[in-house]
Amino acid sequence: MRQKTLLILSTLAILSLLVSACSSAVYSSTGWFGLSTTSDTAYLAAGGFVYAIDLNTHNQKWKFPADKANTKGFYANPVLTPDGKQLLVPGYDNSLYSLDPNNNGTELWRFSDSKTRLIASPLVIGNLAYQPSSNGSVYAIDLTTHAAQWTATTKAGIWAEPTTEANCSCIYVSSMDGHVYKFDSNNGRQLAQSPSLNGAIVGTPAVGPDGTLYVGSFGKQMFALDGNTLAIQWQVPTHDWVWSGPALENNVLYFGDLAGYFYALNTADGKANFTELKASNAIVDTPLVTGDKIYFTAESDTLYIATTSGNLTSRVIGGQIYSGPTLAGSTILVAPSGFTAQLIALGEDGTQQWVFPPPKS
Repeated sequence: MRQKTLLILSTLAILSLLVSACSSAVYSSTGWFGLSTTSDTAYLAAGGFVYAIDLNTHNQKWKFPADKANTKGFYANPVLTPDGKQLLVPGYDNSLYSLDPNNNGTELWRFSDSKTRLIASPLVIGNLAYQPSSNGSVYAIDLTTHAAQWTATTKAGIWAEPTTEANCSCIYVSSMDGHVYKFDSNNGRQLAQSPSLNGAIVGTPAVGPDGTLYVGSFGKQMFALDGNTLAIQWQVPTHDWVWSGPALENNVLYFGDLAGYFYALNTADGKANFTELKASNAIVDTPLVTGDKIYFTAESDTLYIATTSGNLTSRVIGGQIYSGPTLAGSTILVAPSGFTAQLIALGEDGTQQWVFPPPKS
């Protein structure tokens, strides 16, 4: 049995995952960094600190906390509110932090109702932040009052950011209980629940233009679900657990599994768009698709670059790259763990442009 356990959340979390499928590795987002960008700033959640990095000068704008590190750590992707006035950062100390991105990352408020770790980022719609928790709840937090307007629950922990689609006043939530849930975004009422997807789900579903959801599970399958009823439309087997949500581009789903296989499936019927590619290690995050290239990382020091026709090249970066690449303009950003640099900027061909923090002179 393959057992490459990476910085596990807790003994309870390990046991809950192993019940699903003991043939696969157990991972958590502990130890790999969260990253999001605007046109001029990268926000990096890197363990004890959250950094704002100027993408023009490549220097630090601010960090939070300013001095003593958060001993529990920050690992989820920071989320900037639509008005740009709040940066929301979930913490492993059970709290959601609101920081002022325009004033040195000053803490504005925190929400601490969860009592268990916040592993996933919140989804922000209007004035509400929908924050999932490892206790199985989703909190609809008012960004003005900082209080929960409602709470909805599933039967196991939630490790994935919720998602939505334009024609629905709803949110979709993946749960480790093996189901996808649809909740009314106004009051938290459950609108639908998928059948069992044969294993825990820790990835955010991709939502197609017609409202169809695409999500993988630890049952070694990728599913297409009806956006209204969450009934299964098709399912395709994979070699191993599907950890992350897929990327969706031009009616093709791109994703990997923990055996290192990389897939391109047509959304209409789940048929392969090209022959499976193979990375050297487990693929644990969502790929980045830009133009005719797909960038993805594996449990290694390597960035992989695939074309939409199925050709594969790779570039050794350094460290251990678990988190997926992020696009900033024409620059590819990766955030390795256990490396001298916490953020590396690359050109489209994978050549290094700059690093943060800069090398010491």
